[in-house]
Amino acid sequence: MEVYYQLIRNSGHTVRYASTDKQVVLAHGYPIYLQIYGANRSTDYILKDTFAFLDTQYGNNIKLVNVDELEKK
Repeated sequence: MEVYYQLIRNSGHTVRYASTDKQVVLAHGYPIYLQIYGANRSTDYILKDTFAFLDTQYGNNIKLVNVDELEKK
C-alpha cells in the first residue's frame, strides 16, 4: 500500500502530511495524518516515525511516497 507524504519546513518546525490519497496530501485536506516536529528533527527521523505510526494502522506492507518528488517527474 502506498502512503503519500509531504514535509514542509520553516525556521521553527517541520510539518508532515500523510495519507493514502495523494490529492489529500497535496491539498492538505482531510483525512490526513498530520504531525509537527521540531526544527532539529532530521528527515530520516520523521520518516521512521511516520512509518512506525502507519505500521500500526496498515501493517508493514506500506511504502512511503514523497508527493514533491512525484510532482517533479
